[in-house]
Amino acid sequence: MKGNFFLSLVTLFLALLAYTERQSAAPPASEAVQEESGEPLFSLQPEEIDAIKVLDAHGCVFVRKKGTNPQPAEELIAGIVQARVVRRFSPVSADFSAYGLAQPVRRVEVVWANGAQNRSVVMGNLNPVGNAVYARAQDEAEVLLIGSYFLASLDMALQGLRAESGVMLDLKCPEEAEDKTRKTS
Repeated sequence: MKGNFFLSLVTLFLALLAYTERQSAAPPASEAVQEESGEPLFSLQPEEIDAIKVLDAHGCVFVRKKGTNPQPAEELIAGIVQARVVRRFSPVSADFSAYGLAQPVRRVEVVWANGAQNRSVVMGNLNPVGNAVYARAQDEAEVLLIGSYFLASLDMALQGLRAESGVMLDLKCPEEAEDKTRKTS
């Protein structure tokens, strides 16, 4: 009987301790300055896209838009156009390794029609909740949060593209092919 009473007191003490720790934990400084956003990651329409280059752990996929594309290429284009920035914030320091951006997991580059403009975005880790991925656009100091659904659609489209063999798909990026020919010459 005394053992049950003592065990109840210990349990109550631990629950109270956990509650006070949860109440006193302050959010990280970078999280406090977040701003809501809903802007597109790439502000363009599908017909404005000339090429998409994606580098990930499996290599590089380069898709040039010409006439009719295979279904996975159309899914990739649709995913790029629909990608939205959930939040953007200024990091506490210039050290992007906390977000997985020092050694990014993926790099997506979109070239507008006629090569008039391009935008490159690197993607790092998932946020602690797991519903968004940290990203950073070229020449921007802010860190972006993009919904993790974008990663899922991107990965599915890339998997479909890698499974298909077609003229529209080049598994080597143009720069990599040029570098190899320069090294062998």
